[in-house]
Amino acid sequence: YKGTKDEVNSYIREKMEEKPFSFYFSRKFADFGGLYMGFFAAVMLAFLYIRDTRKDIYELLHTKPISAGAYVAGKAAGGFLSMLAVLGVMNLIFGVLCWTVGNNAGLPVRFWDIAAASVMYIVPNLMMITSVYTVVAVIFKNPLPGVPLLFLYMLYSNMGSIGIDGEWGYYGRALAIMVRFPGSFLETSPPPMVWMNQIFLVIASALLLLLAAAIWKKRRVY
Repeated sequence: YKGTKDEVNSYIREKMEEKPFSFYFSRKFADFGGLYMGFFAAVMLAFLYIRDTRKDIYELLHTKPISAGAYVAGKAAGGFLSMLAVLGVMNLIFGVLCWTVGNNAGLPVRFWDIAAASVMYIVPNLMMITSVYTVVAVIFKNPLPGVPLLFLYMLYSNMGSIGIDGEWGYYGRALAIMVRFPGSFLETSPPPMVWMNQIFLVIASALLLLLAAAIWKKRRVY
């Protein structure tokens, strides 16, 4: 039912005593920010590898003394840091907006909440996206197959399911590259096992980069 003014204010006051306004805001930021960064990465990372996979450049790179590990690590780091830069700008913009709106409304705000949410819920996903793109570019000698693959990966990560209580909802999926917070603004909660999933993403990213380096080394011309 529609709450009265006193009931709504009491509800908000109770929630703000548990966590500051920026905490709830940061979860919604991680939800939509992670989605937008996934689409951005699917397009941007193609340009990271497209020149290197041209036949003349590809063959030339394999004759250079640079090691496979150094090449793969350098390319992956370049793409990952580029995405981090974009994420950093988004953090700054929405952090300022959150601070301004929260203070104007007299709500408690912590500026670092958005950065913390980004580190926990977005950064591991970007690592996995970069690693997947790297492996695809090395295997197919072309990064473009990574675009539809990543879109399918994001679709898989964004799918809901039926919980143990028989209700449909978003419960997260294994190795998902998105963390969603679909609940009401003050009622959000992370999916089950989200911390374990984020750790697995970091480990899987490292393994994929090792695989990419092994494939690159195998195709090297001495």
